[in-house]
Amino acid sequence: MKKPSESYAGQRRTQQPSNELSLATLEWLQGLPAEVRPEALPNQYGRVANALRLCWGRPEACLDYFEDLLIDRRGDRLGFPADVVMEIAVLKDYYEAAVHGAAQTVWDHISRRYH
Repeated sequence: MKKPSESYAGQRRTQQPSNELSLATLEWLQGLPAEVRPEALPNQYGRVANALRLCWGRPEACLDYFEDLLIDRRGDRLGFPADVVMEIAVLKDYYEAAVHGAAQTVWDHISRRYH
């Protein structure tokens, strides 16, 4: 008979997100303009591309996720390779400028208020 702690430990394991791109993510990537479409990110970090596609339509969640990807708040992450970081940054800029239309500076806020 197993000890309760052994069976509990087996139940506590969590499944890691798939690194395989979903069909919906592939379609989302194809729909992005070529100049912002990431290549290294989905090839190396499919789970991140899948997560971005899932939050793409929810601006607050998507912007938070971009920040989590680009800023190490825990201090223990290895970070992404430079090409992946650049792709994430370009995608974030595109999202803020063209998709979500988030103001980039305080002057953008003022301009939108009076126009």
